[in-house]
Amino acid sequence: MRKTQKTTVALAAMVIVAATAFAQTGGSPSLVVPSKIIDAGVVSQGVMVDAVFDLVNEGDATLVVKAVRPTCGCTVADFDEEIAPGATGHVAAKLDTKDFAGPISKSILVMTDDPQNPTVTLVIKADIRPFIEILPRPLIRFNAVLHEPMNQTFIVVGADPEKDISVRSVDSSVPFLTTSMRQLEGDELVAGKSKTQYEVTLSLTDEAPVGPVNAVLSVNTNLKEAPTVPVKVYGVVRALIHVTPSQIQFGSVEAKTRPGRNLIVVNNRTDGTAVEVTGAKIDDPAFNAQVTTIEEGRRYQVTVTVKPDADPGSRDATLTLTTTDKDFPTVTIPVRANLR
Repeated sequence: MRKTQKTTVALAAMVIVAATAFAQTGGSPSLVVPSKIIDAGVVSQGVMVDAVFDLVNEGDATLVVKAVRPTCGCTVADFDEEIAPGATGHVAAKLDTKDFAGPISKSILVMTDDPQNPTVTLVIKADIRPFIEILPRPLIRFNAVLHEPMNQTFIVVGADPEKDISVRSVDSSVPFLTTSMRQLEGDELVAGKSKTQYEVTLSLTDEAPVGPVNAVLSVNTNLKEAPTVPVKVYGVVRALIHVTPSQIQFGSVEAKTRPGRNLIVVNNRTDGTAVEVTGAKIDDPAFNAQVTTIEEGRRYQVTVTVKPDADPGSRDATLTLTTTDKDFPTVTIPVRANLR
């Protein structure tokens, strides 16, 4: 038999084997989703939206659903892992709307063994309408100076103009943020909202620590659908007398080279009060400190240097600045060095 004839026979045998295998396995699955998008329309905030998607297997082999992966805010309750040829399976999902407002769209990935369409994206859409609205938005940002007034306001209204609401209290997650409120009247009322509306004022106490603030206000209302509405607060509290850096680190240095380090002292008072740095002293004779005026009453530079005849060894000293500020007459800064 010639070589070409042998090749032809081999190819024919392979085709027969493949056809036999295809017949034995029953072909392949084919996934069809009649509706990949479910629009729930207008939904009240906090309501759980149920969405059921049909999965149709139009192939001639069982369709295996390998995984169903939702995105944030969606929870898959159930799905059919196998769908027979010609049958319809389902993916049942829930969308929790409590943390959303306005139009949203959430996706669900469905992964199957369909060789032509292994991954399908399903979408749940909704327009979330809150029962209680925080205007202009449920987020407060501030940049404050310690011991100086900081007041931020927001308005609490009901979304339904036919419903009266009552704000029972506003609680803060941190003790140094306090709130007060008053009911709006007449021309102060926001049009198209509830007849009862409240203005809430957020204030900072003198006990606030210097640094970033990350807090949550809880607006407690009489509505069973929205008994508590969160308002996030982000801010920064700056010191009246701000020193940068907050400590002086020399590291390992040779005293004879007279190494030096600088720091900047800034008066952050917003009322125009001038603050002078009148002196700088270190409680270790190995160092010198000198004050230079950059902007009178507002900004100063302090230079700390190592004396060339300082004894070697580890140093843990304190730099004390004296000022004319009534709240901060002295400011202390750590000074560390390893002298060689």
